[in-house]
Amino acid sequence: MVSSKTPTKKSKPKHNKKATTKQPTRLAVAFSGGLDSAVLLHATIQAHGAKSVYAFHVHHGIQKEATQWQKHCQQLAKKWGCYFDTRNIQLQQASNIESQARDLRYQALFEMCESHQIEDLLVAHHLDDQAETVLIQLMRGAGLAGLSGMPANKSNRTHSSIQSDAIYIWRPFLDMRRADLEAYAHAHKLKWIEDPSNQDESYRRNAVRKTLLPQLEKVQTGAIQNLARSAKHLAQSQELLNQLADIDLGLIQTKAGLSKTNLVRLYKTSQARASNALRRWLQINQLAYPSEERLNAWWRDLSEVRVDARLQWQHDGSSIKLWRGVLTIHPEETAGADGEDSLGEWVFKAIPAKSTKPGIPKERFNEAKKKGLINTMVRDGGEKFKVHLKRPRKSLKNLYQEADIPPWQRQAPLLYIGDELVAVAGIGISADWQTDQGQRISPEWLPNV
Repeated sequence: MVSSKTPTKKSKPKHNKKATTKQPTRLAVAFSGGLDSAVLLHATIQAHGAKSVYAFHVHHGIQKEATQWQKHCQQLAKKWGCYFDTRNIQLQQASNIESQARDLRYQALFEMCESHQIEDLLVAHHLDDQAETVLIQLMRGAGLAGLSGMPANKSNRTHSSIQSDAIYIWRPFLDMRRADLEAYAHAHKLKWIEDPSNQDESYRRNAVRKTLLPQLEKVQTGAIQNLARSAKHLAQSQELLNQLADIDLGLIQTKAGLSKTNLVRLYKTSQARASNALRRWLQINQLAYPSEERLNAWWRDLSEVRVDARLQWQHDGSSIKLWRGVLTIHPEETAGADGEDSLGEWVFKAIPAKSTKPGIPKERFNEAKKKGLINTMVRDGGEKFKVHLKRPRKSLKNLYQEADIPPWQRQAPLLYIGDELVAVAGIGISADWQTDQGQRISPEWLPNV
């Protein structure tokens, strides 16, 4: 079981990761201390050697024994000779504990992977867990993606310092029953933690595990394995839908974003294909699928608005905006301590002597800086600005329109020196202040990302 059920160094799927001659030297195991993860950690060490394995433990703080479990895991990792790291997390709300704990746990695991420059994370989900997941998703009324259950492997895109910019999640036990793991644990005389909360059927997953699945087995022998098998079939169907969506997106998507005209045209031809393409677009951009109610509301909006109308939807921590017939996705802006939107900042860079780029004369800039005359102000609505000496002043509204700058990019504060408007993000430097000769400073607006 050890060598055949843990991922070998040659088993990584080609569709998930670019082929490379460099073999992985470090594997991380999500180690809670329970039966499943104890077997996974032990089997991974047996297959790959203790010096290639890192045990990562997350202290949830939900149970009073959590600190004791953390120490147990650290001691066991030391006994087996592998590396160990741990993180403490704190739930922010009393409701939806299962979902919140899961999200925070994975966040902590990814942080530890990034900290140790590890690309491969192993988790101990098994076939019984898969059956539970499919049944829970079925009760929730999930679509094909949810009913596909947990994939045997997938990549989690990150903005980490890891060279591949992704962490790969592996579930090597997904075809094995929990009874197989128990047999392995007893054969190797492993010790593990029994979490008393696993007996609490007020948690939905526990109720499914302890009551519903056993009842289904009585009605239909092999129901648990059949549910997991169905998940594989559904996952294959979802992959086909993704391929179809990619074909449709090739006709809908532009460099700027998603063409509203082409999307609505597809919707009038086939509502199912249009919805499939829109869900896929969200998935590619790391956003969750919308509910059926929300998706229907979006289609009503897109069908009813004028050609030149603007729309904005909030979804999964981002804003989806329609402007000039194109849908784009933007992270939601965060508020600063003063209550203002934290949009970014003005920075001032010296322009190389050989450059012909215009800027503010350095001497004039430094003099204003010494006097404390450099400041920023939000738009008032009536400002006029002159970019070229031989052209008249124009309103910022007209300049923004001429430069084709979207409305949400017009919120950057204006740069003033004294009472004079000196620079506007996306537009340039005032003609009264700019020069392309001598030492000069370039004011640049850096938005937060």
